[in-house]
Amino acid sequence: MKRAWLKLVFGFMACFFLSYGICLAQTEGTQTESAQAPEAAVTPEAPAATSPEPTAGELPPPLEAEMTIAEHWSKNPYPRSVAAGSRLHVVVKGDTLWDLAERYYNNPFLWPQIWDANKYIPNAHWIYPGDPIVIPPLSPISEEQIAKETPTEQVPGGEEGEGGPTGPAIPAPQTKRYPIATDTDLYCSGYIVKDTGAWKLKVLGSEENTQKVALSLFDIIYFNQGEAEGISPGDEFTVIHKIRSIAHPITLANLGDYVIQTGRVKVVATQEHTATAQVTFSCDATTIGDYLIPFEPKEVPLLSDLPPVDRFSQEGPNAKGYIVFAKDDLQSLGGEYQVQVDLGGKDGVAPGTRLVVYRTDRSLYDETKTRRDIPRKVIGEIVIFSVQESTSTGRIIQMYDFAQPGDRVEIR
Repeated sequence: MKRAWLKLVFGFMACFFLSYGICLAQTEGTQTESAQAPEAAVTPEAPAATSPEPTAGELPPPLEAEMTIAEHWSKNPYPRSVAAGSRLHVVVKGDTLWDLAERYYNNPFLWPQIWDANKYIPNAHWIYPGDPIVIPPLSPISEEQIAKETPTEQVPGGEEGEGGPTGPAIPAPQTKRYPIATDTDLYCSGYIVKDTGAWKLKVLGSEENTQKVALSLFDIIYFNQGEAEGISPGDEFTVIHKIRSIAHPITLANLGDYVIQTGRVKVVATQEHTATAQVTFSCDATTIGDYLIPFEPKEVPLLSDLPPVDRFSQEGPNAKGYIVFAKDDLQSLGGEYQVQVDLGGKDGVAPGTRLVVYRTDRSLYDETKTRRDIPRKVIGEIVIFSVQESTSTGRIIQMYDFAQPGDRVEIR
C-alpha cells in the first residue's frame, strides 16, 4: 500500500518537472528567436500639432466658412454669424479695442479702424466676452497716392524747368482733425424741435406696467402703432422725451420744444395696431408717453486744428445769434457744457462749425458823463455737433469767463 502511494506521488512529481522543462525550453527558444530577429526601428511619437500664438502685428487667419456666433450676454447687438473670409477675434475677459489694435497692428492708436469695422458696437469703451470683432487689414498707401492727395505750393525764385516756373514744389502743411463728440453726445443729447405734436408714434406701455415706471436697458415696451401703420420686426427707433417749451431769452419768442434722446429700441414682434420692442441702448429713463422716431446712425464730426479764438477780436460780417438754452437748465456755464443756439442749417451752420461767444455793452459813461462805445467782450468758443433747421447743439470748448443764456454767438 505504501509502495503504491509512493509510486503515485513520484509519478505526479515527474509529470510536474517534465512539463516545467518543456515550458522553459519553449521560453528560451522564443527569446533566442527574438535575439536573432533584426531590431525594429523605434520612431518617437510626433507631438500633437498646435496652433502657434500669433505674433505681434499678425492678423487672425481668414475664416474658411461662415461662422455662427455662440449666444452670450452682451449689451451690444452682436451679429449672429460672420461671413467666410473675415478675420475674426472673439473677445475674452480683459480685451479692449486699444489692446486689439496694439496686438494686431502694433499701434494702439489705430483702434478706431477696428471700431469702424464693427458697426454694431455703439460705445467703443464697452465690449463683452464672446463678442465677435472683425479685424480689418490695413491698406498700405503707395507713394503715388500720397503724391496725388498731398497739395503742394510753389516756392518763388525757381527757374523755368527746375520744378516749374516759380520753383520746386513742396508739400503744404496738413490740417489736423479731431473728433468733437462721442457717441453719447450724438445719441443722448438734447435739441429743440418746432413742435412735437407732429410725432404720432409713442410708448404705449411696458411689460411691467404697474411695477416699473422708469424703463431702461433690455426692458420690453409696447408701441401705439403696429403692422397697419408700417411697423415691422427689426425696425429701430430713437426714444424722445419732451422736457419743456423754450422761449428766446432776449425776444421771448417761442422757439419750440426742448427734447432729449433717452435711448434706442428694436421691434421684436408686431400686431395689427401695436408692436413689441426691447430697449437696446439707454442713456436715460424711458417712460410711457415718450415719442419714437426712426433711428438714424450718425457719424462723429471732426474738428479742424484752428488757433484759439482771439479774445480781442471785433465783430465780423458772419451770421450771429444767441445762446438760448443750456442742458439741465443751467444759467452759469463753463467749459464742456452743452448749449443750444438759435443758428441752424438755414444759417450755414454744420457739424464742426465753431462759434465765438461774446457779450456786448454797447456804450458806457466816461468821467465827462459822455457815452462811449466799447468793444465786445469775448467769452469763449463753441463747437457744433448736431444741427437742426433753425437751432443747433454744441459744446463750449474754450472759456475766458463764464457764459449764460442770452450771450451772443458769431460764426467763426
